[in-house]
Amino acid sequence: MKNIKLFAILAAICSFMAVSSCEKKGSETASIEFTIEVTNVAAVTAELSIDGKGTAPALVRYLAPVSKADFLAEVANPDDEAAVKNYISKVGTAIALPYTQVLKDLNVGTEYIIGVVAYDANMNIYGYATSSFTTKEMDDRLVGDQSEAGNLTENIL
Repeated sequence: MKNIKLFAILAAICSFMAVSSCEKKGSETASIEFTIEVTNVAAVTAELSIDGKGTAPALVRYLAPVSKADFLAEVANPDDEAAVKNYISKVGTAIALPYTQVLKDLNVGTEYIIGVVAYDANMNIYGYATSSFTTKEMDDRLVGDQSEAGNLTENIL
């Protein structure tokens, strides 16, 4: 009988220790700090790089550049974290970190928003970031002064 009591006490202690260690692991907070850099911004192109430091994500979704006007049409308040995360989750594309891309076919003189969210193994979002950049205006010097170009009908031979 003493052996059964001793066994029951040992089992209870082991169970308590197992539950306690699981709770500690589950209570650790996953975190990630994203770095979003947009460089070499021109009128219709730019270079993008995204990286993250912290808890390795199971999945990262990337919101390709969307004009600020279109972004605000979907997310009325850009300070509403839940709405921003939801929007990126809904329309974002899965990527692996580090990520680089040459952004092409952008509109001249337009402000763009980019975003990323990180998911843990249970598909809970535990990190996100957004960034913005504005493409350059077209430089008239690149087009040239066409006021003295003449009229093609005048140059008929």
